[in-house]
Amino acid sequence: MNLHDEHSSISNRLLGIVLCLLLSACSASPKTATTEERTVGQDRAAVENNGVQPPAGTTEGQAAVTRPGARCTTQLKQGYALRERIDKEYWQSRRAGTFRDQRDAFIARWEKEAGKWAAETKTVLLHIGGPAARDRFQNAQTPIGMVSGDVQWNNIRNYLRTRLAALDSICKMP
Repeated sequence: MNLHDEHSSISNRLLGIVLCLLLSACSASPKTATTEERTVGQDRAAVENNGVQPPAGTTEGQAAVTRPGARCTTQLKQGYALRERIDKEYWQSRRAGTFRDQRDAFIARWEKEAGKWAAETKTVLLHIGGPAARDRFQNAQTPIGMVSGDVQWNNIRNYLRTRLAALDSICKMP
């Protein structure tokens, strides 16, 4: 291993650590919602529903349970779509030989998008499952593992994979 390769290896490890710390910081627990804030969120859900009445024979409680499940599933689908899009963009740019030149821009954008999705998901989980669901998603442990490819892309991929697995199990809960 020459000096340049050793320097690159150390740089990649440091970048991976920084990414993990950054993603952990983005996952920091926001303040707990007050009763008033929850009421506002519930009112917002009613507005999002556009005044649509639940099907005949459905009680208010049943309609409320159905809606959160759909919101959880929507976040799950958006997360899988984000991961798929990032992977596709990564591999296309690698095949085209443009990844190295655009690496910093790709990584910055992917980190921002993953962080935004995670923040939106935590908000949804707080409303539909309370602090326990949000914390379970937020505190999911990201494994340290590597597939062939860029270290930072791999860290973003692991972050999304871990959060998606946690969200999937939360959405399946009754």
